[in-house]
Amino acid sequence: MEVAARVLLWRPGMGEHDSLFKRVFRLPKHAAGELRSVLPPELLHRIDLGTLELVPTSFVSPELRERFVDALFRARFRDTAVPGYVGVLIEHQSQPDLWLPLRALEYYLRAWTELLRKEPARRSLPPIVCVVVHHGTGGWTAPRSLQGLIDGLAAAPELAPYVPSFEILVDDLCHQSDESLASRPLGPLPKVALWLLRDGRNIDTLLDHLEAWKDELGRLVDSEASGAQADDVIAVMRYILSVAGPRPFAEVKERVVRAVPVTEAPMASAAEQLIQEGIRRGERTGKAEGKAESVLAVLTAREVSVSAEERAQILACADLGQLERWLRVAMTAERAADLFAR
Repeated sequence: MEVAARVLLWRPGMGEHDSLFKRVFRLPKHAAGELRSVLPPELLHRIDLGTLELVPTSFVSPELRERFVDALFRARFRDTAVPGYVGVLIEHQSQPDLWLPLRALEYYLRAWTELLRKEPARRSLPPIVCVVVHHGTGGWTAPRSLQGLIDGLAAAPELAPYVPSFEILVDDLCHQSDESLASRPLGPLPKVALWLLRDGRNIDTLLDHLEAWKDELGRLVDSEASGAQADDVIAVMRYILSVAGPRPFAEVKERVVRAVPVTEAPMASAAEQLIQEGIRRGERTGKAEGKAESVLAVLTAREVSVSAEERAQILACADLGQLERWLRVAMTAERAADLFAR
């Protein structure tokens, strides 16, 4: 039987967190390690996580897909006497969400409805467990159960049997120490990803914990850089650079490379990717402000000092042709003043 148990330079946003989370935890082997870390032992004993597989979720509407990471898995029960299978929905949240249990119920209903459409002879439904990886700084303070959102149940508990009820499991990363995360039954990539999600909102916090994670980061590079997963290493470096805020790439890169020398090459590749994407983004928008930001991004990434006056002059330019010329010059300029001298 089966059991289902806008990257913008200098502007970190949910896109970076979503991209990293999906890249890592939509893979069954990494999702299984996360579930081994957070499922209650009695439930973990029931589910054979070695059979975990990602379920296609074409049934999810675009509106719902925007609110969920969309990682639904299924796996076999260990006990063959248990009928059916269990689904596991893995979601991440950057802050407590009051209505998450209600949205999870909507997801469940769509999944069950689609299952019945495909298998009309069914006479039962598989259970679904929702696991939320929360990486906000203040801990999860919202209700974890659907009944926690419903008025009157505390005063009139006799209503409870007649009201839908389920709980979400919350993996609250802010309450996890470096040691506890590093000891999880996970490979280097998902371990590093959880650290980055926990600390990535503040580049100072992330760099302050770099010492604790340098060995794991080194293992990630050593194990992946020479294989087909080299892109995973670059994705991790991109994330670190993307959450750097106003800091130059070179400053963040220097801190990371000093702690973990083997990151130098993937760091350089990640920086080059972000620079080129910034250029293409400015070109696609066709707007002066987008091209001006690309000019400044290239100069900053290349460690070219830009004064306040020069920055203001670049941002004030509305001539797309001029900005395109500056963009080309910025790729090789030794000083920001070189833009205006040509």
